[in-house]
Amino acid sequence: MKITSNISNKKNQNKGNYYHGNMELPEVINMDSLAYANDDELERLHTFLQGERDKASKTDYDLQPWEVEICYVQREMRIRNSRRAAHDRYVRSNPDFYQDNSASFD
Repeated sequence: MKITSNISNKKNQNKGNYYHGNMELPEVINMDSLAYANDDELERLHTFLQGERDKASKTDYDLQPWEVEICYVQREMRIRNSRRAAHDRYVRSNPDFYQDNSASFD
């Protein structure tokens, strides 16, 4: 699944906070699309946004728009890691259930 997002042109909508002259603003990511993206897509998006933020920092622009989007991606990544860890703990605490029922999944 490809992450789809709505491009938000906030240059004219917000009072200077997101105005960056000729610098292109980051796409505003739909939270629902983040939830359905796979881990590789999240990692790619995270790396891309960090690179774009680094470019913006060299031009002395306000980094808030990039950092907000990076935070949303990082939040989704943390949620997934937390769920994986919780699932692993649950599976380890119930080994008999998963060993007995693993044959029924084949």
